[in-house]
Amino acid sequence: MGVIGRCGGGGGMLAGVALVAVLAAAGCMGNSATPQIIYFTPPPATLAPGATPTPGPPPADVSSTIISSAAPDSRWTVIFKKPVIGGVSSAVAAKMNDAVSAKVNSYISSFTSGSLPAVASGDGPSTLDGNFTIALDTPDLISLRFTILTYTSGAAHPVGQAGSINFTVPTGASINLGDLFTDPATALPVLTSKAHAELSSSLASDLSWPSGSIVLSFFDKAWAMTAPGLEFTWSQGQIASEAAGTPSAVVGWSDLKSVIKATGPAGAFVQ
Repeated sequence: MGVIGRCGGGGGMLAGVALVAVLAAAGCMGNSATPQIIYFTPPPATLAPGATPTPGPPPADVSSTIISSAAPDSRWTVIFKKPVIGGVSSAVAAKMNDAVSAKVNSYISSFTSGSLPAVASGDGPSTLDGNFTIALDTPDLISLRFTILTYTSGAAHPVGQAGSINFTVPTGASINLGDLFTDPATALPVLTSKAHAELSSSLASDLSWPSGSIVLSFFDKAWAMTAPGLEFTWSQGQIASEAAGTPSAVVGWSDLKSVIKATGPAGAFVQ
């Protein structure tokens, strides 16, 4: 807090206090007047012209590595482009990368431990080709999609499988779909109605929506946070003909506002 305590030159006063200076001068009329003391609070600090504000933490870095393996009897081969997360503390990165490895290994082991046939005459081995895309990468959240294309020797064509993994970046904790909602049971009817409406529009009569009650596990195999909303993807042949590929639907954040937990991982999307 500054003090004005004498009459006369004001060359040393801070800019932006002209009104205070005028009031001070009014108290200095006449030689016998007692100098008036006026206290003032400087304005809030602002950036100097041309200065750049201090940036917040950058998003995590997501790179990749290739996993490849083959059966000793050449029955199957695997190639998987696995995400690798960096740009954060080593402890947090290790936590997220361990979870990614566990997820990728589960996709691979599910394929290789199955009863895959011997290589068909004139055909190649059964194969798994895995890849990922980034749905969201912010300083607070990472959302990754997985696509797994499997081919069984002798089959007519490969089949696509969808998957995902989601993280809270500051802690490296994995996010479950239910973590987003104040009450998953209350959120389920909203997810069901909105996803069904979008899929009905895109797939029309090809949509094979489950009959009876739908549970949260129907949505949680492949879900991702995106800027427009929650994105859900289903594996090939799960809810439509195989010709439809891997169908997806996005439920907008505005439609989810009433069921999203404000203090949860997706709270910032509905504020």
